[in-house]
Amino acid sequence: MRYKIRLDTMADVNRFVGIATKYSGKIALTDGDNFTVNGKSLLGAMYTFEWDQIYCESENEIYHLIKDFIVGDSLPVED
Repeated sequence: MRYKIRLDTMADVNRFVGIATKYSGKIALTDGDNFTVNGKSLLGAMYTFEWDQIYCESENEIYHLIKDFIVGDSLPVED
């Protein structure tokens, strides 16, 4: 699944990483073009401050975990 998200503040990043680290599957953050970082990495999530767009990708449905960070409609983004 892939959702467009917002991580605007350090508090957002800390909260997101805290949620992601409790999830047993893989979570990645990507700019939708060239860069991808581990969504469970505090340093990686901080790097997203430099991006224009942030997408969260996972193998399984995680909407219920990240719904507070999702922007736009609640549907996954099509590739």
